[in-house]
Amino acid sequence: MNKTKATAAIIGLLLGLMTANALACGESLFRVGKGVGFREYTAPLPGSVLVVANTPGEMAMVERLAAAGHDVLVVSDPSEIGNALDNHEIDIVLAYYSQRDEVESQMTPAAPATYIPVAVDGTAEVSDAGEQYQTTLTNEDSVLQYLKTIHLTLKKQG
Repeated sequence: MNKTKATAAIIGLLLGLMTANALACGESLFRVGKGVGFREYTAPLPGSVLVVANTPGEMAMVERLAAAGHDVLVVSDPSEIGNALDNHEIDIVLAYYSQRDEVESQMTPAAPATYIPVAVDGTAEVSDAGEQYQTTLTNEDSVLQYLKTIHLTLKKQG
C-alpha cells in the first residue's frame, strides 16, 4: 500500500508540474514580444502613407501595409496626389518611378511628405531611381522590405 501511495503522490506531483508549465507557456502569449504574433509584420513606427494603386497586387500591398499598422490612403491616379496632400497629413507617398514628374509637381513644402519611387523590377528604372533618390523600392520587393524602407524614412523625418 505504501508503494501505491508513493506512486500516486509522484504521479500527482508530476501532473502538477506539467500543468504549471502549461499555464506558464500560455501566459507568455500575452507578454509583449513573446509567443504567438497576431500580425505577420508590425510597424514599430506607424505613419500615414499615400499609395497610388490600381491592380490587385498593388491593393494587396496596401492591405498588408495597413495590417502592419500604417494609416494608408489610396488614390488611383497620380493626379489625385495634390488633393490628398492638401486634405490629409501624409508622411510618405508611394508611386511608380515612371510617375515621378507628376508626383513631384504636386508635392509642396506646406505638405512635407517624402516620395519613395517604386521602380519596375528588371528594367533600367531600378538603376535610374537609385541614382536620383536616396530611398527606392521595386514592385517585386517583399512587404518586409516596404515596411523597413517606410520605417527608416519615418525615423529620418523625426
